[in-house]
Amino acid sequence: MAKCDLSIELDHPERIYVGGDKITGTLHVLADADVKCKGLEVTSGWRTHGRGNIARGTAETLTLFVGEWTAGQREAYRFELEVADWPPSYHGNYINVDHYVDARAKIPWAFDPKASKEFVMRPVSGPDPGDAQVATAVGGCIGYGLVALVLGLMVVAFGFLIVTFVVNPFAGLIAGGIVIPLVGFFAAKKLLPKWLLGNVHAELLTPQVAPGDRIRARLAFQPKRRFTINSISAQLTGTEVCVSGSGSNRTTHRNTFFTDRHELEGQSTLQAGDRKEFNLDFPIPGDVPYSFDLADNDLNWTIELRVDIPRWPDWTQSLKLLVGPAGDPIEQPQPAPSHAALDPVAGPAGAVGAAAAGAGAAAPPQDEITFVETASHLWEARYDAEQVDLLVEAVTGMTFEIDTFIERRLLYSGEEDPHVYDDGYAVWARHSDPPLPLVLYIPHELADEFEQAGRDLWRCRGTIVGWDHQHRRLQIKVLVR
Repeated sequence: MAKCDLSIELDHPERIYVGGDKITGTLHVLADADVKCKGLEVTSGWRTHGRGNIARGTAETLTLFVGEWTAGQREAYRFELEVADWPPSYHGNYINVDHYVDARAKIPWAFDPKASKEFVMRPVSGPDPGDAQVATAVGGCIGYGLVALVLGLMVVAFGFLIVTFVVNPFAGLIAGGIVIPLVGFFAAKKLLPKWLLGNVHAELLTPQVAPGDRIRARLAFQPKRRFTINSISAQLTGTEVCVSGSGSNRTTHRNTFFTDRHELEGQSTLQAGDRKEFNLDFPIPGDVPYSFDLADNDLNWTIELRVDIPRWPDWTQSLKLLVGPAGDPIEQPQPAPSHAALDPVAGPAGAVGAAAAGAGAAAPPQDEITFVETASHLWEARYDAEQVDLLVEAVTGMTFEIDTFIERRLLYSGEEDPHVYDDGYAVWARHSDPPLPLVLYIPHELADEFEQAGRDLWRCRGTIVGWDHQHRRLQIKVLVR
């Protein structure tokens, strides 16, 4: 049994820290018995949890005390620690990354008492881009290199089969039954598309972007033959990849949490010698997570280029994209402006629609309040959790006409989120202006309507039901008109 209890009190528990910041606080100690401490240590760092093997890192460690405590003694030790500059705090489906202040008292011949306090870290700059090797282009040299590699492997494989067949015909037949289909499959997948398309040049012009930036890429080829395609497309994909176990028990887990497909050309017939060039330019949403590589816990962004050829192997190429911070300073929680202040007695209409000037100004009636006004107040106060709670409490139950842009469907179930309709959907979206992030709970009857909207503006009627604190999104239950 531990002979003392530890607890950590941060000076600014709601603050969003950046890399290189100093985090300060107090470590409290309560001794249950006379105890000798060989070292009272406090550490700042990060660690992962989820499906993958645990990865961890330490930014700074301090020893605050060495000595003895007597039974009933209470002590408080101040600390100031450096915050790690990478990775960012992240909560996903398979991977979670959290930053902590950890404390430990080293007690001889006893369990070491420990305490931990989590805080949020959002970097303003990513790791050194030179540490990550990103393939941004695939052109002639690589294309011809792949052809040479395939041909070389085929020569080696068939040479091996001939030798095996001469030495032992029965073993040669078995080996041929295994090797020939594998070589044929690989050759068909890599060589047959090039037989139609010729040399394909794919280049990512923006190998590193920040959330909200635009992604630019180029795809060019000159068909060698006349043929028909179903489509030419580019798909942006965000994937969590983590590994659990080791050796023969090593298992890889993948979770695709984001997809955004852009069709460059629909069904058509390509003519031999008619060069095709496509310049891709599309935005990446402003609230996507950053790329990171933490041993067995990775978050990857890729752009998959695909030429879909009917009754023929498709040509595909995946380009890796790094999504990182823009370098802008982090907005810290600020007191909400006076016009967003809430009077709990005034009711929803007075809370959201109060005028900035004139304390005695009359509040507009509820039917004059628009969702644009509500979204504007929430957008301004989005980094102040207490103020957001007051605002959301004031408008919960109110129904509005809402202009939204759909981002992606979530895999929520009714047990995970009670707001989800039976057989309905939870969808991430954003308001048109301001771009307030939303969670829309959509009934099954409207599935076709919102899916057909795609990335276009979708207008719906919904009731505010709460606030998603983890993702900072307003929760709205969409109604059937």
